[in-house]
Amino acid sequence: MKTLLIMRHAKADYPPDVRSDFDRPLNEQGRKDVPLVAKLLKNFGPQPDAVSASPALRARQTVEGLATTLNLPTNALSFHESLYLALPQTLAQAAATFPDSVQTGLLIAHNPGLEEWVVQLTGARVELPPAGLVAIQLGCFSWTEIEQTYGQLLYFISPRLIKAITQ
Repeated sequence: MKTLLIMRHAKADYPPDVRSDFDRPLNEQGRKDVPLVAKLLKNFGPQPDAVSASPALRARQTVEGLATTLNLPTNALSFHESLYLALPQTLAQAAATFPDSVQTGLLIAHNPGLEEWVVQLTGARVELPPAGLVAIQLGCFSWTEIEQTYGQLLYFISPRLIKAITQ
């Protein structure tokens, strides 16, 4: 069976000189939160074998921060234009492209599509904050089956919760 990690990009800034939503960078809080989530994955797992993400700057910076802490090789990272503000069906189609050799795939994108997709996959309603992470055990053995499968929510974590339990 496959494990799917779904993560919303970390907290972004709204600099006055950036005109496009696509080009918004992480703010200071976002840059601090990414290593917290990465350390949780590194210590408790499951660690992703591959990452598929939106190419928006804030999502790309989230991926880069995770990849550094988790020592993910660059060939395990991919960026897809279709994941920018994607709907659940598009998110599922992107996850279906993970090779079957990948046991745990991580998809990083944006709300509201991510929250809607978690409901479709698990029936669980979560409010996915910036850098929030959901782990789902899927009832399939091939990523190509993801649109016809149901999953079990393993856990949901946020930077705020990580801070609360580690202080």
